[in-house]
Order: sequence, then structure tokens, then C-alpha cells
Amino acid sequence: MKPTALILSGPTHEYIDPVRFIGNASSGLMGKALAEEAIRRGFGVEFITGPIAEQNLPNLKENGNIHKVVSAEDMLETASKLFPTAQVIIFSAAVADYSPKETHKEKMAKSSNDLILQLRPTPDIAKTLCTEKRDNQIAIGFALQTADGETNARRKLETKNLDGILLNSPTSLGAPNGTFSFFGKEMDAFEHWGCIDKTECAAKLFNTLPPEG
Repeated sequence: MKPTALILSGPTHEYIDPVRFIGNASSGLMGKALAEEAIRRGFGVEFITGPIAEQNLPNLKENGNIHKVVSAEDMLETASKLFPTAQVIIFSAAVADYSPKETHKEKMAKSSNDLILQLRPTPDIAKTLCTEKRDNQIAIGFALQTADGETNARRKLETKNLDGILLNSPTSLGAPNGTFSFFGKEMDAFEHWGCIDKTECAAKLFNTLPPEG
């Protein structure tokens, strides 16, 4: 039986009203590369994606399933059902950090007045799921930072109970490539991969997994 890779990908959309949302420019290209690399490595893939263009979805053939979600809460709910049976979990989704406290059922009319939105934090999907991570599961996260990258990446690695984390920057959003660095649990477990395309990045990430992974 094939081992399972659970891959979270794309953005989330946190709707303000039926047509407006809080989100980001994630294209899902990193997740696509990871899913297709996982298949090449002999994994079955459970692929959870936020809203992205159809051409950016991976070609899983007969090797897995695509689960489409919208919000961070949707993504967590779906991932919670698939997490227990996955051997490798990769959190490459660019989840929105906040969602509106109130969602309007009708489109809000434009006004000349300032609009004040009350926001609440979205669930930390990686941290929530990895509190239940078993010794035979490997979890890899992504950290997109604009400053203090190494400090923040190492903090997230520890607080989210991850086995590794990939540091990148906003220039990778929607792009076919990016500048990546990998951090493992040990302080000396560090590799700077430089600016590479996402297909190569996916291969390098899978190379970090232990043979039994």
C-alpha cells in the first residue's frame, strides 16, 4: 500500500460579503509541484487547495484526490479528517491570517465614509494538527517572511511541532520560482537553496525526508 502525502496548498479566501474577501496572491504552483513530486516518489496524495486557477491544479492521475476549500476553517476541517492516515504532511498553503468578524449576506454598498472592519485570527492549521502528530509522521511547513526570516522560521518550526520548514519571501507568490532555505529541527540542519524553480524546490524538499518517510 502506498504511503500518503497530505498537501495543503493555495490561498484561503475569507469573505467580507458575497463578492469581497481577504486573501493573498498565492497561485498554488508550489503545491502543484509538491503533489506531482510526491507521486513520482511513490506516494498517494490527498491535496487540499484553496481557490486557484484550474490549470494550477496538479495532475494526480489515479494517485490521489483533490479537495477544494475556500476559508481557513474549511481547510482545517478537511485536513483534520485526512491528517491521521498521512505519513507526510506538507503545509504549503498561504492561509489568510485574519477573517472578518462579521460576514455580510448581501453586497455592501459603497459609501463615502471610511469602512472599519473587525477582524479575528484564523485557526493556525499546522499548529492545531501537529499537536496530534505521531512519531511516524513527518510534517513540513512554509514560512513566508519579509524580515527576520531565520528567527521567525525557527520559531514556527518549534511552536508548530514541525520536522522542517522552508523559508521563502513574497517574490515567490504567483511566480514559477523563489528563493528558499530549509531549516530542520537541529540547529545545524540548514540548507540555503537559493533562487530555484518550484519543481526543483519540491524535489529538494522530498530529499530531506528520511528513507522510511
